[in-house]
Parts: sequence; structure tokens; C-alpha cells
Amino acid sequence: MLKVLLVDDEAPILNNLNKVIPWEKLGMRVVGLARSGTEALKISEEHDPDLVLCDIRMPVMDGLTFITRLRENGSDAEIFLLTGYQEFEYAREAIKLRVKDYISKPIHYGELEERILEIGEEIRKKRVKDKYFSTVSLIESDPDPESVKKAPDQLMTSALDYINTHLGSDLGIEQLSDYLGISSSYFCLLFKNHVGITFVEYLTKQRMEAAKFLLLHSDKNIAQIGAFVGYHERRYFTKVFQKATGMTPSEFREACGSTAAQ
Repeated sequence: MLKVLLVDDEAPILNNLNKVIPWEKLGMRVVGLARSGTEALKISEEHDPDLVLCDIRMPVMDGLTFITRLRENGSDAEIFLLTGYQEFEYAREAIKLRVKDYISKPIHYGELEERILEIGEEIRKKRVKDKYFSTVSLIESDPDPESVKKAPDQLMTSALDYINTHLGSDLGIEQLSDYLGISSSYFCLLFKNHVGITFVEYLTKQRMEAAKFLLLHSDKNIAQIGAFVGYHERRYFTKVFQKATGMTPSEFREACGSTAAQ
């Protein structure tokens, strides 16, 4: 059973999250309910949750401060934000902190349940890969003895952190492999086995998720959002976004923005 931590300062929402979502059916159990970031941090230290559903605005310690502390403590928990915020800076910080997804209040519990199910499957797949991914086979495939000094999980944690905090940069395989101190071929093999998709696919996916977040939760224009996620030419950003979502950025904002603003 995956462990879930629920964090929201509004008691009715917290209780609904606990009771409305069929956690056991989803193969999960709620290990704690917290009404502040401070309380959530204590519970996370005790139970090490796999998934955290967290509000942004809370007393004592807000959601983003809590997530920052959680990451500093070494937690790789997937984070699902509950947000009514429209501020650009909050979106920026959420992206840096490797937030998995978000849902705007008022919460649509059916939609939330579906997304939680997907996240749970992703967590389980990652665990299986981590368990059966042979370090020995990786060492044999890489002629560079220096890479043996770092565990695959450590390398990928560093890589994902770097990617998610440099989405606006001109990222490439050579740049990442140089940053990690390993060969490009080893990086590609390691990344695909650990994440399940190629580096380019992952980078594009993260950029599109960040762009969607910003389109719904900021008043920045399309060109500004494109540049923030690494596409400095608006036309190209629009082309990539449309291929990924079936809509142009403007169409996405118009179609989904009204729901997010509620």
C-alpha cells in the first residue's frame, strides 16, 4: 500500500479528501492529516509518504515552504498541489520543487481520483524498475570507471533536479552528461531505464506541464510563458504545445482557464 499524506488548513476539505477518495481501492492508505506545513513535516518525518496532497496557502508554514523542507530532508514523494492561487511566482516555485501535478479549488473529486490512480501507477512502475535495474549491467555497458563511483539513483536524482530547475535553459544530453560526469551513452541508457522515457521526451513533457500550469495560474502572455519553459520563439512553442495537447496555448488558456479561476 502506498502511503499518502493529506495537508490542508480547511477541515472540511481535509475530511473530504480522506473520506471521498477510495484510498484502499487505489492501493493506498492515508498515514496522516495535517492542517499546516509544520504539522505535515512532522508526520512526513515519521511516515515517509509516497504521495502528498498539499494546499499552498496555510498558516504557520505554507505549502511551498513545507515542500521545500520536505525536499531538503531527502523525500522523493510525489506532490499534488491543491491551489486557488493565480500568482506567477508560486507556479515558478512549484516547478522548481518537482511538484507532480495540481488541481484548482473547488476540487472535482472524480478528476482528482483519476489523477491519483495514474500517479500511483507511476510510483509503482518506478519502484519495480529501481528494484530490478541491475547496477552490474550498467557498469558493464559503460567503459568509464568514474561513473561507478555514483549510484544510478543518485545520478538520476541529480539529473531530474537539474532539468526541473533549468527548464528555461537550452538543455541537451551533452550538457547533462557533462554535469553528471558520465558519458552521453551511459546517461541515455540510465535515463531511459530509470524514467521509462527518453531525455527529450521527458524534457518536453515537463515543459508542457509547466506551460499548462502557467497558462492557467498566471497572467503572463504566451511569449513570456514559452520563454520561461525554454522556447524563446513563440511560433515554435505554439507548435510543440499544440502537438502535445491538441490545442494552441491561447486555446488551452481560453478553454481551461475559466475552470481554474473558480
